[in-house]
Amino acid sequence: MKNIFSASWRFIKKHVTLMRILVVSFLFIMIFVDENSFVQSFLYDQQIHGLKKEIQHYQGVIEESKTKLNELQSNEKNLEKFAREQYLMKKDNEDIYIITEEEQK
Repeated sequence: MKNIFSASWRFIKKHVTLMRILVVSFLFIMIFVDENSFVQSFLYDQQIHGLKKEIQHYQGVIEESKTKLNELQSNEKNLEKFAREQYLMKKDNEDIYIITEEEQK
């Protein structure tokens, strides 16, 4: 048993440069090249973070839209106000004037 360890140790001491090259190559592959590399993992984490933000944003938009829908379905005046403001609808005997603010240069 002792003979195996001493032979292994002699082999390692004799081929230190080869071992260093192998270790450096392995680390380079793990950090940059492999599809599961640390760099790729970092990019995936960034993408996941961005998608979670989008999910939160759209959940807020959904809640806001549900609230507006409930208001429109529950009150006839709100429905008329919404149609007039958003779609410029009018009654037959009315005129609509659109007033916009001009930007000053």
